Amino acid sequence: MRTAFCSAAAALAVGALAAPASALSITETDNAGALASSLFINTDLSITNTSLSGDFGQAGLYTNLAGTYGLPNAGIVLSTGYVSDYETGPNQSDSTSGSFGNFELDDDGGESEGGGSGGPISIGDEFFGSATPAQHELLNPITGENEHYDVVQLDIDFFAETAAETVTFFATFGSEEYPEFVDSGFNDGFGLYVNGQNVAGALQTGGQPGDALLPINIDHPDFAPIEGTELNGVLAPNGSPVLRFDVPINPSAANSFSIILADTGDDGYDSTVYLSSFFAKPDDGGGAGVGVTEFDPILPSNPPDPETDAFVIEIPDGVNAGETAWIDPPVAVGYEYEVSGGAEFSTVTAPSLATVADIDGYLITVGAQTALIAAGQTLDFFDIFGLNPTFFTLTGIDESLMLDPLNQLAFPTGVSFTTSTFQTVVTMTPITENMNAVPLPASMLLYLGGLAGIGFVARRRRMVRAA
Repeated sequence: MRTAFCSAAAALAVGALAAPASALSITETDNAGALASSLFINTDLSITNTSLSGDFGQAGLYTNLAGTYGLPNAGIVLSTGYVSDYETGPNQSDSTSGSFGNFELDDDGGESEGGGSGGPISIGDEFFGSATPAQHELLNPITGENEHYDVVQLDIDFFAETAAETVTFFATFGSEEYPEFVDSGFNDGFGLYVNGQNVAGALQTGGQPGDALLPINIDHPDFAPIEGTELNGVLAPNGSPVLRFDVPINPSAANSFSIILADTGDDGYDSTVYLSSFFAKPDDGGGAGVGVTEFDPILPSNPPDPETDAFVIEIPDGVNAGETAWIDPPVAVGYEYEVSGGAEFSTVTAPSLATVADIDGYLITVGAQTALIAAGQTLDFFDIFGLNPTFFTLTGIDESLMLDPLNQLAFPTGVSFTTSTFQTVVTMTPITENMNAVPLPASMLLYLGGLAGIGFVARRRRMVRAA
């Protein structure tokens, strides 16, 4: 058995480590309905039943204004430890662990209680650990092992309307097991079972379409030490820590999801998964265009102005001050943004890696001042520039992405205003002539996205949280 420092449920609060308001922030919850509703954001999917298996603290809701890992702005988080340990911040321990009433095998094969408050449960002859036999059956193909602990599982039953044929899911999976216990028996894993089939898998970097997907576990060869949270490493094929799963579902029929995560081999060293944005995608790829999320932006109602090439986007009346609305015209290497109708820009949010795979980020310019913004990050104009502009530019879109200008989700941008909207109009003018992409070092932007507002702190000795 490995020795790990544990994070207890009644942990001491450390004010200096609290995540700032602009960071990836997590609220613990054991409300399965709230978790499901945060994933199913399209009305074409009707949730019929939900359940959550695990201890309090293993599940939560996140918001991500910092753009940590390039994740979308909101979603849920599951962990084999305490999700509150995995907000934006420096990595201060290489063995953060939560224990939830598990037991392990003694050297002679007998049972002994683990670090949690509960005791062992009955098991069959084949599998061992705190997982139920049914959970072991789901986990064994993912981990290749027969001992599973600290299991958290969210089950969602839903009915899909006729138009809904695909659900898209985004995830970031990371672990404290990396790198010490890669290719060992401690192969923590994550699965997403849709109608009984695990659809969570990722091609190895350099893989070709049609190649077999590798399971989501710590033995995947594309784990990397990307900073941003307490996690030692995250799975990042081709350098991107955001995984995408496009999942066919049964239209006009009942469907079921089972999202499951577990420690393997023992109950030490947490693994964590962030999940976001299940949404139904009709055949035409359309959306209501209400601007609530980056997956359903407000689109231009008319072709661009023939003289200026500007796209005119009418913002619905009643968008509250500070509330983000997502807008999207065809893509270019940059855009000029201007608002009229008496409003001023309060914030801008770059598209996450879930919608635009530009890992090196962008430049925001107001007047003569320029600031960096990472994928998924929210920039507050007054905090950075000392004013709320009516005009700014965004540049640095990677030309090599070859984004389809006819795709309505090509480059969704989130903007909020200093006042509630009334007859508010935003124009986005493409920057296309004599412009080259302005790539920024990927490592710099991942660093900024993960640690914005905190300041980098070198890894310290292992952190102990006492009850």
